[in-house]
Amino acid sequence: MTDSVEEVVGEFSVLAKLSLGSQRLRLFVTTRRILVAHVGKRGAGGVITTSLLGRLGDGLEDLLKSGREKAGRKKLDSHDPHRILSANSDNFAIGYEDIVKVELVETPSIVAIEVVTRGDKLEFFTMEKLGIVERLLEKHLNDKLNIRRLTG
Repeated sequence: MTDSVEEVVGEFSVLAKLSLGSQRLRLFVTTRRILVAHVGKRGAGGVITTSLLGRLGDGLEDLLKSGREKAGRKKLDSHDPHRILSANSDNFAIGYEDIVKVELVETPSIVAIEVVTRGDKLEFFTMEKLGIVERLLEKHLNDKLNIRRLTG
């Protein structure tokens, strides 16, 4: 393998909060960057705005649903970064060189992921175990990766 070959080393489902609703995504970790691929959107009608826990509860519901809604959807080729990015015009990549820091915050039920780049701040939530997310990111982010554990 040469340095010029980009390979997907892992992937996991996440949820991103929108001003009205939420977005189901998959993060593909490659040898060069993180690919953000759109899976589905939940509209404003499904958002409980009375509390943060209500919004997170909806998000967790979306994450659980995303695993069940694969039938009938165009499947992403999870081994080809070019195909992942071209599968949806809203898919995008975050180069490791553009990342300032990534913070993983473990709570009893979810892992919050905050990605700070040179020009943006992105927040995701996943039900994936912290150790899996950490192993996927630590090799490429080194000292840019911070981990916090919140105990309940």
